[in-house]
Amino acid sequence: KATAVNASGGAVAITAGAANNTGGAGGAMSLTAGAGASTGGAVTITTGVGTATNSGAMTLATAAAGTNGNSGAMSIKTGAGGGTTGNSGSIELATGDSATAGATGDVSITTGAATGGNGGDISLLVGEGDTGNGGAMTLTAGKATAVNASGGTVAITAGAANNTGGAGGAMSLTAGAGASTGGAVTIT
Repeated sequence: KATAVNASGGAVAITAGAANNTGGAGGAMSLTAGAGASTGGAVTITTGVGTATNSGAMTLATAAAGTNGNSGAMSIKTGAGGGTTGNSGSIELATGDSATAGATGDVSITTGAATGGNGGDISLLVGEGDTGNGGAMTLTAGKATAVNASGGTVAITAGAANNTGGAGGAMSLTAGAGASTGGAVTIT
């Protein structure tokens, strides 16, 4: 902790060992909470609060690839449910609420641009229901509460083709098949 005016608090760096330049893999790093007879230990990683200005930023990223390799993959997922009735954990991706006269933060899910191949895909898939219904998916723009303010827009646009050739991307909106009655499509 720093006590002097305008001084910074001490940094914490935890670094795994590097491999020899001629071969070998860099050291791995694992952060694991303890097992519990009832509930396992929690893991919390929080950036510092800025008492006068901004809180600290957080970056969770894999390193760029070397000369002839791929960048590392990233997986964020919850564990499977236990026993016969256990549910798997939830994942929430959300920005915080704004102050009285501020705006909430944006959420952006984007694949990188390709320079010599195909652009990356984005898939939003809902799980199957084994003994119950399949999971629902809802895409809803924001509601306006202020007088004369407009609700948020929803825009779904297929990709454009190159100006010198190629076909624009297709778009398909299809309801599910049913053993008795197929699902309805309503556009209002």
